[in-house]
Amino acid sequence: MNVKHICLSILLINSTLLLTGCWDHDELPAYGFVQAVAIDLSEEEEGVIDLTTQFIKPSPKIGSAGGGDGEAYVNIETSGDSIFEAVRDITTHLGRKAQWSHTRIILISDEIVQSRNIGEILEFFYRDHEPRLLITLGVTEGKAKDYLNQEPFIENTISQQLKEIEAASHNFTSKTMEVNLLTFGRELKSETQTAKIPYYHIKESGEAVIGGLAIINKGKFSGQISSLQTEALLTILGEYRFGIIEVPCGGEDVMVKESIEVSNVETDMKAKLSGESVSAKVKVEMEGDVGELKCTVLDKSENLQEFNEKVAKVVKTNIEETLQYLQKEQVDVIGLGNAIYRKHPKGWKELKKDWPNTFSEVPFTVDVKVDINNTGSDIGKPFFE
Repeated sequence: MNVKHICLSILLINSTLLLTGCWDHDELPAYGFVQAVAIDLSEEEEGVIDLTTQFIKPSPKIGSAGGGDGEAYVNIETSGDSIFEAVRDITTHLGRKAQWSHTRIILISDEIVQSRNIGEILEFFYRDHEPRLLITLGVTEGKAKDYLNQEPFIENTISQQLKEIEAASHNFTSKTMEVNLLTFGRELKSETQTAKIPYYHIKESGEAVIGGLAIINKGKFSGQISSLQTEALLTILGEYRFGIIEVPCGGEDVMVKESIEVSNVETDMKAKLSGESVSAKVKVEMEGDVGELKCTVLDKSENLQEFNEKVAKVVKTNIEETLQYLQKEQVDVIGLGNAIYRKHPKGWKELKKDWPNTFSEVPFTVDVKVDINNTGSDIGKPFFE
């Protein structure tokens, strides 16, 4: 071996000394992968938190769910004076350490958000290094753990089912919105300290559904808004994606409604500060296509323009009534105060002291323009007329 080869060998040996090794690791069998969490108040002990944690069952082979027999998941119930204590007690039931990086959804009962500060309840999930800030959030009517006992329709686990319901409902109906730890935390830490979370309930048939939003003001539950009000709210916020507008025929056929499928919405909300006086204007431009015609004929341009104005009136009324409700409840869920803070930080300093009361008296101007692009067929009148 010549000098060149010797030098090369020494260099390679020295290089291996710089390589890192697996000095601190756990094997996969040491973990249980969390899919969902349900947080409730204990019925047995005052002040104690009940935690229901859903774990995915490992599959022994590709294509099988939970070993091919039974459910693809298992629910573990623990309790504690804090979330962290309840989390640590999971190992006494499961025999594995809970791993949180794949968590799909966190459900919190309306009972607990009415009596406890939600920031305190979620503290663990924001502080620990494993949970991701993109975990979906939801508030439930009644016990949150009941929702994790539902049978999924298509997905392998109800946790994934609920996550998909929330996303799809926002994207295609605009009757709720998708909220995660990141977006919720930003709202709760904003100047107005007002946030919103999707609201779940169980139908008489036993099916878990989602509709509307729970309003959280300064960490506490502050009421809820309906699915229709949520559509108006998303329109104001510029987050309306797709949905259906129902337009009453009027007259004797007031119960008969035509439908418009919304394809695009552009919203501009501006706040004006003059001294200590605040006013706001909401301008909405909406495009859509006819979904159902039952009492309207759109065979002329003037008829189409009249129908556009009729649809715009429905949208405007919904927005105005929703704003009136929010002002009555004194909850600035539209982020008007945040907008003022960004544009007039010095003026906001004085307004913030009594903002809920000030918000309730802000005069709003709402301007809505609707443009129907397509009647859905070559026939611009009810199909069976």
